[in-house]
Amino acid sequence: MTLALALLLVAPVLQDPAAPPEPRDPAAEAEAAPWRPEDGLRHERWDALLKEFVHPGGLVDYEGLLRRRADLEAYLDELRAVTPEQYRSWTPAAREAFWVNAYDAWTVWLVLDHWPVDSIKDIGGWFSSVFDERFIPLQDLASSLPGVKVKEGKELSLGEVEHGILARVSRLPLFHFAIVCASRSCPPLRAEAYVGPRLDEQLAEQARIFLADPEKNDQRIERGRLRVSKIFDWAEDELERYPGGIRKLLADFGPPSVANDPRLTDVRLRYRSYDWSLNAWKPEK
Repeated sequence: MTLALALLLVAPVLQDPAAPPEPRDPAAEAEAAPWRPEDGLRHERWDALLKEFVHPGGLVDYEGLLRRRADLEAYLDELRAVTPEQYRSWTPAAREAFWVNAYDAWTVWLVLDHWPVDSIKDIGGWFSSVFDERFIPLQDLASSLPGVKVKEGKELSLGEVEHGILARVSRLPLFHFAIVCASRSCPPLRAEAYVGPRLDEQLAEQARIFLADPEKNDQRIERGRLRVSKIFDWAEDELERYPGGIRKLLADFGPPSVANDPRLTDVRLRYRSYDWSLNAWKPEK
């Protein structure tokens, strides 16, 4: 063997400086990073259920989940076990992720508890909305949060978690694209749990996915108007808290056909009708 050939065999393989860099995988990087106590819960049970039972488009296999209801309830017990001291030790992102997951998981639980249903709206009473039903047993934790008022001894409702807690603990109002009210016009249920170290990336992606869905938001401005989800009407005050307001939010996360339209700054928003039918996945026959 010649000296030149030997050197070639043992020489380190150098990356071509002209080659494009390897694409980053934030999820893999987060998995590899050590989990710190301030990162909050890992939400592993919920993550596993979502990966197994959420299908493309955010459709949910409720019948499959019904057979694994014990796993869901074990996860809900983990949420109930969080103490105010633990919660206060977490990062703001970990706290927000906790409440987003709690909203979604207890919504799924509510549907399973009334299965079969065609719409979450069928669960409410004659004179009250399902979003006012008190069934989320996190009132002790909620009562310890600054500025949050809960009815003494009463469990929380979905409405309270959304507007009374998440609207306060969230740094940006993008949580509205992550909480899912079990309906077709809702944002899609994400097939993974939200976690503190990746929350900003997850919420930004959720916002883009939701706003790019032509079934839920128009993809073009027509005659100075843009029809968007009814969520922008119901949560207008909270979404307007996004730096620059709702139109800046649309510019930052909307599809290019909307975000790059110079008329966006002055567009008049109109709201699309809302489909409350259940976001259920059904196997092909």
